[in-house]
Amino acid sequence: MLKFVKFTELPVADQDRAVSFYTEKLGLQVAQDEPYKDDWRWIELAVPGAQTHILLTAQRGDEKSDTPHLVFICDDVDAAYRKLSANGVVFTKEPTTAPWNGGQRFAQLRDSEGNAIVISTS
Repeated sequence: MLKFVKFTELPVADQDRAVSFYTEKLGLQVAQDEPYKDDWRWIELAVPGAQTHILLTAQRGDEKSDTPHLVFICDDVDAAYRKLSANGVVFTKEPTTAPWNGGQRFAQLRDSEGNAIVISTS
């Protein structure tokens, strides 16, 4: 049957800017970068050690929302917050304890393209 999700889509306006943000600030790796169509490339980003990739797709209009497009899991939200802040990541919500799901810790940021991203412990 089904084994895992190969990739999920993340809308971006500028692929190069998004690649720089995710590789330089968050530590992801480029798994694939190939010509695709028109002036767009097929770019998949990978979290080291994870099977699922992130495919950078064309953003349509102003798609900004407070609903997270991605949720990254880490062992220690506060430590990740400090490290990512030192890398220049600007957070929209500092680490806090959520009133749901057993009181997990989470923080929220926006990527270079305006997408809401969460880092959480579970």
